Amino acid sequence: MARQHSGRAGRTWPQRLLLALNLVLVVACLGAALALTKVRATLQAVPVVDVGSSLSTPADVDEPRNILIIGTDAFEGLAEDDPVAAGRNAGQNLADVIMVLRVDPRAGTAQLLSIPRDTRLELPDGSNQRINAATMLANGPRALVQTIKQNFGISIDNYVQVDFASFKALIEVLGSVPVYFTTPVRDRKTGLDVPVAGCVQLGPDQALAYARSRYFEVKFGDEWVYDPTGDLGRITRQQDFVKRAIRAASDRGIRNPQTALGIVDAAVSAVVLDDTLSVDVILQLLTQFRTFNPDELQTVQVPTVEAPEDGVAYQDVLWDEAIPVIRPFWGVDPALGVQPQNVIVDVETGSATREQAELFAAALDGRGFDAEAASERSGDSTTIVHGPEGRDAAVLLARYLDVVPELEVDESIVGNRVELVLGEDMEGIRDEPKPLEELPEEFQPVPTTTTTTTAPPVDPAAPPVDPAAPAVSTTTVPPGVLLPTDAEKAAACR
Repeated sequence: MARQHSGRAGRTWPQRLLLALNLVLVVACLGAALALTKVRATLQAVPVVDVGSSLSTPADVDEPRNILIIGTDAFEGLAEDDPVAAGRNAGQNLADVIMVLRVDPRAGTAQLLSIPRDTRLELPDGSNQRINAATMLANGPRALVQTIKQNFGISIDNYVQVDFASFKALIEVLGSVPVYFTTPVRDRKTGLDVPVAGCVQLGPDQALAYARSRYFEVKFGDEWVYDPTGDLGRITRQQDFVKRAIRAASDRGIRNPQTALGIVDAAVSAVVLDDTLSVDVILQLLTQFRTFNPDELQTVQVPTVEAPEDGVAYQDVLWDEAIPVIRPFWGVDPALGVQPQNVIVDVETGSATREQAELFAAALDGRGFDAEAASERSGDSTTIVHGPEGRDAAVLLARYLDVVPELEVDESIVGNRVELVLGEDMEGIRDEPKPLEELPEEFQPVPTTTTTTTAPPVDPAAPPVDPAAPAVSTTTVPPGVLLPTDAEKAAACR
């Protein structure tokens, strides 16, 4: 009689391999589940700040969002003898770094806008000061968000705040971040000291000193020379450092749940988030951008010019140059045109009470606008005030009102921010926009005209231009800035 083979003894090697792979998969899934559970618990312990109705958090995590990232000069949590704490007063917490990160999960793109901390703007209290002073006002985070919205027309969806201790803790998790230097560099105020040029691995202390450096010096021969770009040069270095830090995290396995967990754990004690940035949203964003290439991060900064006054260092915005830079952060899809989520509405009292302004702002929020009750302002008729770029936003808002408002132009208003002055005739907010045809002629689309540019006349006395001749540049490369010949070396610095 033939012997009966058991199923176990008769398995072929492909079957055994499949079973082994299944076992590995089960173990991996269990490990990932445990790590995810710990990440959720960790994130739930992160301190939060209430920024109130100033935020316009999108309902869907897949929608584009603007995240305001603040680096404060708070040094709590550092050792008493840490050089960073020298000469500083506890509790000041000025915004040392101000960046707006725009992420589009669907497109997989990210853009980073830096605002110089000395930029002179109108703050919510009506004063004209450096933007970093907004954090010293009552409810500092909210005041800073309002300052950015009102001056740049940029809606803010989320708020993240980092201080010195959390910055060093994050670099500690990464071990170091590689930065390429064309010459030895130093900053005697922050403690930055790089005695040898080349690709240098910056640990927590030197990374912080580099990111904070405003008195950046480079060495030419035996002479130390200050980088004349000052705070603006620091922004360029910070943006480059962000890319390098993302790349370092990727190289060290940030896509591995355990590595990600270490970074999140490191941030718990110092990072502050707004109270709408939930655990699920953070995890989904991390998942969607886990393969993001840091080289694709687009970095820009608000163009400014030095404008010192009474011994105070100010930077004034060069608005003609700034508008094209900040326009992408308004979030208007050219194919769809201005949508409610692109429009910032300051609801002003006019003939109404503050409570009524807040109710109308809440109703507009419910229709998708970024609306907030603003300052008191007199007015008998309901009026929408808009800037040079905001006519479409004003017309869209008008379609949601039960009354036909007056339109008024204020050249100082930027982007798609509008001011809604509540008049005695104001009745309510519509659930759906009224057809554009129902509005008077002044609300209808303005015909566009095509202009042609005529080439300037040629001077017959001018010498002929040789197209093969090399371009002559009169630009002087400031110290510390990469020369073209160094770009390849810098890119290879990993």
